[in-house]
Amino acid sequence: MRNLTATLCLTIAVLLGSLGVSWSGGLQKGLDAANRGDFATALREWRPLAEQGDASAQNNLGFMYVYGKGVLQDYVRAHMWFNIAASSGESKDASKSRDFVAKRMTPSQLEKAQSLARNFVSKKTSPTVIAEKTEPKPSPSPKSGTSGSGFFVSKLGHVITNQHVVSDCKKVTIGDNSKKQVTATVMETDRRNDLALLRISNMQMASAETKSLIRKLGIKVVPLATDGLMRFEDIELGEDVLVAGFPYGEFLSNTIKVTKGIVSATRGWGDDIGQFQIDAAVQPGSSGGPIYDENANIVGMVVAQPNKQKFAKTVGSLPELVNFGIKASTVRQFLNASGLPTKWSKRSKSMSTRELAKIAKSQTVMVVCHR
Repeated sequence: MRNLTATLCLTIAVLLGSLGVSWSGGLQKGLDAANRGDFATALREWRPLAEQGDASAQNNLGFMYVYGKGVLQDYVRAHMWFNIAASSGESKDASKSRDFVAKRMTPSQLEKAQSLARNFVSKKTSPTVIAEKTEPKPSPSPKSGTSGSGFFVSKLGHVITNQHVVSDCKKVTIGDNSKKQVTATVMETDRRNDLALLRISNMQMASAETKSLIRKLGIKVVPLATDGLMRFEDIELGEDVLVAGFPYGEFLSNTIKVTKGIVSATRGWGDDIGQFQIDAAVQPGSSGGPIYDENANIVGMVVAQPNKQKFAKTVGSLPELVNFGIKASTVRQFLNASGLPTKWSKRSKSMSTRELAKIAKSQTVMVVCHR
C-alpha cells in the first residue's frame, strides 16, 4: 500500500508541477490526503475542482481511476478525465495518459468514455473543445497488445509466465523492456494452474557461453543456475518477499519494478493450496513475475489480483493489499512435466533489497501479447 500510494502521489505531484500549478486550496489538501493514504478525502477535494474545469484535478481523478484508489478501478472513467484534461491544452501528460489507457480498452469502452467526455464538456463549454481527434482509434499493429511479466528458467531462453498473459495472442514477444523485444513461441500451457512455458525464437538473448555449448554439444536444455532456481521449502506465514515485474508496461517507466511485502496467508483464493497470498503491491502487468525470498530463492510467481468490483459488490468494501502467487512447487511440477527439469535452489545467504533487485533484473522479462 505504501509503495503504491507513494507512486500515485509522485505521479500526481509531477503532473501538477508540469502544469505550473500553485499547490493551494483543494489541490493541496487533496495531495496531503493522498500522501496519508486517505483517498476518500482526496476524492472529495479534487472532484468538485475537476467538475469546475480544473485540469490538474481532472488528471488526478484519472490516475485514481487507473489505480483504483478511493474508487473502483475503471478505465472508462480514467480515460474520460484524462481526455477532458487533455482537451484544455494545458497538459501533454494528460494526452499520454489517455492514450496509454486507450490501448487497454475495448472499442465499446472507448466509445463510452468519449461519449462521457463529450457530454461533460458540452455542459461546461462549447462542444468544439473536445474534438474527435483527441482519441486515436486502437492501432491494429502488434504494439497494441497487452503486457505481463515472466522469468527465465533456462539459458536457452525458456521463460515461464501466466497462461492468461499469452492467451489468444497472434504473436508473443519478450524482452527487458517494451522497446527491446524478441519473438517467443508458446511451448506448453496449463490452464488450470495458469502457467505457460515460452521459448525465444532466436538466440539474440542467449549468453555467448550458451550459444557455444549449443553449437558444440547440441544441448537442448541448460539449467539457469547449477544450484537451482526455486526453493524446496514451502512458503512460511509472515516471511518477507520481493516481487519483480513490469506493472503497467511502459506507462510508469520502461523498466523493471520491484516491491516488498510479506506472505499474509499460506493458501490462495478459495483456500487453494497451490497458491499463497501476499501484501506486496501488484498491478496489471505484474502477472507472471517472480516472487523471491530474502535469500534470492524463487518461492512463487505472481498470478492475479482479486476482481475488485466483484469483491466490493460481495463484501461491501474494496480489497487492499490482497494479491496472490503460485507456489514454487506447482511451477516446478509444470516445468518437469514440460521436459524442463529444474533443481531446487539452496541459497541461504540473506541479501539486501538492492542485491535482490539486481538478481531479479537479470531474470525477469516483459511479456507482450500482440492481438
